[in-house]
Amino acid sequence: MGAYWVLFIAALLLLLQAYLFRRFALSRLQYSRIFQVTTCYAGDAVELIERIENKKALPVPWLRVESQFRSGLYFKGQPNLDVSEGEYHQNHKSFFSLMPWTRIIRRHQVIARQRGVYVLGTVSMTAGDLIGMSKVVRSHQLNGVLYVYPVPLDISQMELPVKTWIGDMLVKRWLLPDPFQTSGIREYREGDDVKDIHWKASARSGELQVYRKEATADSRIMIYLNVEDHEHMWSRATHTEALEYGVSLAAGIAVHLLSQGMVVGFGSNGTTDRDSKLTTLIPAGGGPAQCEDILAVLAALDFRRAGSFHDYLELELPQSGCGHDIVLLTSYKNEKLERLMDQYRQDGYTIQLLTLDNHSITKQEVQR
Repeated sequence: MGAYWVLFIAALLLLLQAYLFRRFALSRLQYSRIFQVTTCYAGDAVELIERIENKKALPVPWLRVESQFRSGLYFKGQPNLDVSEGEYHQNHKSFFSLMPWTRIIRRHQVIARQRGVYVLGTVSMTAGDLIGMSKVVRSHQLNGVLYVYPVPLDISQMELPVKTWIGDMLVKRWLLPDPFQTSGIREYREGDDVKDIHWKASARSGELQVYRKEATADSRIMIYLNVEDHEHMWSRATHTEALEYGVSLAAGIAVHLLSQGMVVGFGSNGTTDRDSKLTTLIPAGGGPAQCEDILAVLAALDFRRAGSFHDYLELELPQSGCGHDIVLLTSYKNEKLERLMDQYRQDGYTIQLLTLDNHSITKQEVQR
């Protein structure tokens, strides 16, 4: 009879602990996960900080936290972390055991292997009792994102045609007169505009004098990247090596020209959201904030086209306004695209077409 009561009491205790853990295991349990930084470059090492705190008297014998990331982040191996990686996503499982009123902080060393936008989305938390009789599951939404910028191609690594074009743009910046800035007067020369004549100075000297214009610092440059890897691409690029090179090249051109005080913008017929059908455009601007905006867009750029490159340019170029200097980065060129470029010669555009081909660049200059 005594053994019966022992078994009965043991069964009651097991049922009671199962109920308690099912009811309270995830209560007053706080979990957070953040990247140490919000931006980095491909190849950089960053920290993912995981923090969990049990703010109650009941222990949590075991807790499993599951989440999913895009592939492209490499987690260095460590205890209590299981990573299974697929072609496009990787699944993470972290394991914890928490005593009452306990806080655990883990720092995961992560290598950002590939450009992209990595979002800390929803995690699934599963807790159980002492002997695994019951478990409880709860989802927890996290707010955090890591922008992995492409590594900008250094100007020393660029092909000669690109270096030459960049040099031309920098020289042109100081050759173009700024209509709003003057630096004294000079003698009239044939071809000077009548509206630039300084009449009072001309009357005093007895000879025509004109305002001397300062060099402009507002040479506007637009970089356009074609995400089609061949002329007849339907939806998404499959051969992306040259396109990734184009992303790094676009980043390098933008970073270098912006550092020289130029005004630069970026556009593409690719999207920055896999579920979007909108093209990408950063209007021309200057300064460090513009550089960050362009790098962020290049980090997010997906090689899924929203439309053909020809159609994109046909809509975009008239809206950008004449007078822009334009560089086109594309994996192919055809007669249709070249005819479109010719149409803009009369509007004062200078267009440089650079063909991306297996990490090398050939040049075709289309200008007035």
